[in-house]
Amino acid sequence: MKKLLKLLTNKFIITFILFIIEVSGIILLTLYLTNISIWIYIGFKALSIILAIAVISRDSNPSYKLALVVPVLIFSLFGGIVYLFMGRSRTGFKQRKRLRRIGKNIGTLMSYTNERLHIPTKEFSDDAYKLVNYVTADSGFPCYGSTKTEYYASGEFFFDALAEELRKAERFVFMEYFIYEDGKFWGEISDILCEKARAGLDIRIIYDDVGSLFTLRRRDKKKLTSAGVKIMAFNRMMPSFDIRLNNRTHRKITVIDGNVSFTGGVNIADEYINEKPKYGHWKDTAMKFVGPATWSFTVMFLSFWQVEHEEEKDYMQYAPTAVSEAKGYVQPLSDKPGQNLQLLENTFLSMINNADKYVYINTPYLIIDNELASALCLAAKSGVDVRITVPHIPDKRIVFLMTRSFYPQLIRAGVKIYEYTPGFIHAKSVVVDDACAYIGSCNFDYRSLYLHFECGALLYNTPSIEDMRDDYLATLCACEQITYEKTRNTNVFVRIARSLLRLFAPLL
Repeated sequence: MKKLLKLLTNKFIITFILFIIEVSGIILLTLYLTNISIWIYIGFKALSIILAIAVISRDSNPSYKLALVVPVLIFSLFGGIVYLFMGRSRTGFKQRKRLRRIGKNIGTLMSYTNERLHIPTKEFSDDAYKLVNYVTADSGFPCYGSTKTEYYASGEFFFDALAEELRKAERFVFMEYFIYEDGKFWGEISDILCEKARAGLDIRIIYDDVGSLFTLRRRDKKKLTSAGVKIMAFNRMMPSFDIRLNNRTHRKITVIDGNVSFTGGVNIADEYINEKPKYGHWKDTAMKFVGPATWSFTVMFLSFWQVEHEEEKDYMQYAPTAVSEAKGYVQPLSDKPGQNLQLLENTFLSMINNADKYVYINTPYLIIDNELASALCLAAKSGVDVRITVPHIPDKRIVFLMTRSFYPQLIRAGVKIYEYTPGFIHAKSVVVDDACAYIGSCNFDYRSLYLHFECGALLYNTPSIEDMRDDYLATLCACEQITYEKTRNTNVFVRIARSLLRLFAPLL
């Protein structure tokens, strides 16, 4: 059933099915050529042209336009169906209402702690200060000092730290993850949550209705609710052509007592801590925050929770009370898809464009638009040491083929590509010049950058940046660097397949 659902929701498969229907329709028209069938064909062709013009006239990414115009024009008989499945950039009324409410919630909640806003001018470079201002303006989340950070170079370390902090919880725990799956990881965490809920703590969980569709079982939910844990499914699956079904919460957030928070790439499932190997060794990362910056993660969670629940009467009960003696600054951030802001893509572009020495990137998927590809190539040609680490063992073969289609262009420009040979690298991070870094849930692909709700944190001059850099360089010892010759030493049919897949990358 799970595989069937993935097939039915894979837009590449849908495109292929529509192509078969299109060819069949043309054959039928040829066999039964009548005046009526000719006019029907002309009508569908006219519809395809109108839809193509509508796509071209949009204020959106050119890659999306190209990926939509080609199938809409090719599938002249069924261009409308293609457009319904893939083409509508404008979300439905319910989703627009949801987005407005999330934005309002963020603004309301952030107003409770404006006195904690701290944007230092003396310790930031001009470029970093501009980035801080941009992220604050577009996301609503400010930059904080006095926040201690701790980096975890594997899911196993994160698991231990998360369990330890949950056991120390005294007032409340908020958790939001894409996947919760039965096993050692979720079993231990859920036991702690149930124990805390029975003790009277406010325990809340948000899960994505697609990400956890087959992994968060009914008996798990019953166990939690029986203990007093409050559960919410985000963006429930419903039969619809609405693009909002793509707007999943891919965020990874834990907040404990308002003072401790976690984010990173790790979901609550055993493969993330290498208890259940799926694709070789699973390399992931996460980070803990102690101090005022935790408030932004609290706001992220509550802004979603309040979409389907009554507003809280006393927000200050969730405000942080801890202040850490810590060097540097932290700026949590979360995007809002469907509003053409591309907050995280613009953040990555700023980091890459402002790099002087190096840019180190971890991502499980490398499916980027022209803006990111050009920025990476320009940085490399300008003498910046640009390195990107991706998996060697794929979890999705079509996506892996598409990732490899970007290798030649990037390598020719001087970007160094590495594949993590022990298995699958799921970490999502960017480190620049020992001065700025990102860690969070966002992949370098269209789905994360344009469709999903994502989160993370920007670090400025914190000690954890050096930890991230050192871990990145250590991980390269387990990687194979991909040469340009190797990218060309592939079957001609594979190269053709990669080119076609790259054309339709924004639709997958």
